[in-house]
Amino acid sequence: MRLNPAQLAPHLQRGLAPVYLVAGEEPLLLQEALDAIRAAALAKGFSEREVLDAERGFDWQRLLDTCNMPSLFAPRRIVELRSASAPDAAGAAALTGLAKNPAPDVLLLVTLGKLDSRARNAAWYGALDTAGASLYVWPLKPEELPGWIEARLRAAGLRCDAEGVRLLAERTEGNLLAAQQEVAKLALLYPAQAIGLAQIEAAVADSAHYEVFGWLNKIMSGDVRGAVRGLEGLRDEGVELLAILAVVANGLRQLARAAAAYQRSRNAGAAVEAAGVFRSNQPAFARAVERSRNSQVLGWLRDCANIDNLAKSSGTQSAAWEELLTLVLAASGAARSKPAAARQ
Repeated sequence: MRLNPAQLAPHLQRGLAPVYLVAGEEPLLLQEALDAIRAAALAKGFSEREVLDAERGFDWQRLLDTCNMPSLFAPRRIVELRSASAPDAAGAAALTGLAKNPAPDVLLLVTLGKLDSRARNAAWYGALDTAGASLYVWPLKPEELPGWIEARLRAAGLRCDAEGVRLLAERTEGNLLAAQQEVAKLALLYPAQAIGLAQIEAAVADSAHYEVFGWLNKIMSGDVRGAVRGLEGLRDEGVELLAILAVVANGLRQLARAAAAYQRSRNAGAAVEAAGVFRSNQPAFARAVERSRNSQVLGWLRDCANIDNLAKSSGTQSAAWEELLTLVLAASGAARSKPAAARQ
């Protein structure tokens, strides 16, 4: 069953499939789809979750063993396989086998990045789709963004005129995560109100002095001092850690897709464009791709999950900020500069 994002919620209300394949090019919509599937699974008693990151050289027997291994703690489990790209021949065979013979009491959730038409028409993709459901998330076209923003505003209890929606679309430049964050901020500032150009201009002008998305480019371009100063500035401005972390994680997901493409093409510019990086951010991301390995980026994404857990636990906010600083240093290339500094 091939679904689009609008069809997912009604599908989950009818019941869960044993297998889900979620892939595509829009990080926010991908994350929302995954969160919806996980929440539906938890409500159905899938109380244990195991995550496997299929990096280059991944042993696909691990996936088969994990799916077929009886759980010691929960009768029903989610087994989540994450990869930035399509599986190799061994992975295709493993996924096809699991699709034909799903493990009992296991929900298999396969998460991939951007896939070309050949991958979407491959036998392994069709097998997963036949066994359960697939959802491919396409990026919004520029002309679709105002309607998407207007729908998000309505869902947040806000009414906005066309000029205000257009300004918000221009402000976020096609970045859905940024748009959603602006909608959330507007909902806090003007709960259940009709708003327009004046309110949106005021909210934008009241943004943190350090622009989060511009700061992300300091990380990607390898500006270690700028990245650290920017993080300190964001914290001093009172920007919430989870909001900063969401931007970092989104950027790292794009970097992971670009790194996977770079391994194949060795062309950094083409890789970041294929990963869907916004044009103005591509030079910074290209520099990050050239100095980072895909395994490193996936490790940084795991660090994001750990920081998220710390930030949501009582008494560990300080530790979460420290871990975020460590992540920013690593992702901006500080570790590479240590040997040179030691020689000075």
